[in-house]
Parts: sequence; structure tokens; C-alpha cells
Amino acid sequence: MIKAIVLDIEGTIAPLTFVKEVMFPYSREKLREFLEKNWNNPEIKKIIEEAQKEVARNLSLEEAVKVFEKWIEEDRKITPLKELQGYIWEDGFKSGQLRAPIYEDAYKKIKEWKEKNIPIYIYSSGSVKAQKLFFTYSTYGDITGMFSGFFDTKIGNKKDESSYRKIAQEIGIKPEEILFISDNPDELKAAKSAGFEVIQSVREGVKPSLEFKQIKTFEELEI
Repeated sequence: MIKAIVLDIEGTIAPLTFVKEVMFPYSREKLREFLEKNWNNPEIKKIIEEAQKEVARNLSLEEAVKVFEKWIEEDRKITPLKELQGYIWEDGFKSGQLRAPIYEDAYKKIKEWKEKNIPIYIYSSGSVKAQKLFFTYSTYGDITGMFSGFFDTKIGNKKDESSYRKIAQEIGIKPEEILFISDNPDELKAAKSAGFEVIQSVREGVKPSLEFKQIKTFEELEI
């Protein structure tokens, strides 16, 4: 029996294209300006320190811009990049330049699960800060209250089995009683290895994997 649901974001409850074609380019475009304005901000300094650990050298502002630009281009799933993007996206969401599109079928099903008191969690490579911004400034308004918690790469890589074991431990529910839905087969494989029930979300632009049960819309789900 499923007692909790963990959801991926892009390709699952929101289009892949929004993150790749809107959010990533926005963070790259605003990167230099943001770092110039916030270079001495203590919270940003911590992110820069983490970035310096990744590259094993000190970074000037100019060097930091180049490093983060390179990581954005490579779509690196590392914490300092995701943390910095979260701050940049915050400006975009609050100014109205960004608005997160949620699939209607996903929104309706999440609302239904919430009404049934089924806890719903988000696990994304984007930082928790970015996740909360995403759901605060969505096309359905602020829906952060529909979720019981948020997880990012601080809990571990989404392709590592141990990350899902940690999530199960954190929320206090047995792995076999948790359903994880994602478009990514590597993530599903890791979650399944940890004991989770898994379903692949096959939205536009997602390649189906015969290894897993699939859905094209959340309307197909009965929990």
C-alpha cells in the first residue's frame, strides 16, 4: 500500500522545456550582474566557497562567472550551481519575469492526493530554494502548501540508491510504501533498488523505458 509519493519536477509535473529553455538561459543571462551585486553577500560567499572546493582553487569574480557559465552549459547537478541559480531565479519569479507552468492533470491529482491526506514530497536536482520558488510562483498560484517536504542534492545524487533510502528514513515511511514518479530511467532504477515503487512519466520529449511501468498523464494514476 502506497503511503507517500515522491515526485520529480521537470518532465513529470512540468514541461522539460521550461527548465532547459527558460530557467537555465535566464540564470546564465543574469549570472554576471547577480554576482557583481552580491559578491560580498555572506550567503553568496558560502556558495562561492563551495564552488572553489569543486575546482580546487580560489576564484575571482571573473573566474567564478566563467566556472558557473560552464556548469550551466554542462547542466551540472552540483549543489553550488543549484544554490546560486535558486537565488537568481528568485529575482525572476518575484519580478514576474518567470512563472512556472504546471501540467493541469498533475495539479489536479496532487490536489486530490492532498485532500486524501497522502503526503507528497518533491525530489529535484534544483535546490530546495528553487523548488519552493517554482511552486510559489506557478500558473496555479502558490501551491507549496500541497507538499509535505522538499529534497535536493543535499540528500544525495538522484541516481544513487542511497539517496532514496535517506529520503525514506527522513519521512519515516518504508521504501516499499513510497511511490516515486520521474521521467528519468536512471533515477527510477536507483529508487527501485532502494525498494521504492516507481513509475516513469512519459511526457513530450521523454524517451520511454520498457523497464518500468509508464504513464502519459497523471489521470492514469489510482492511489
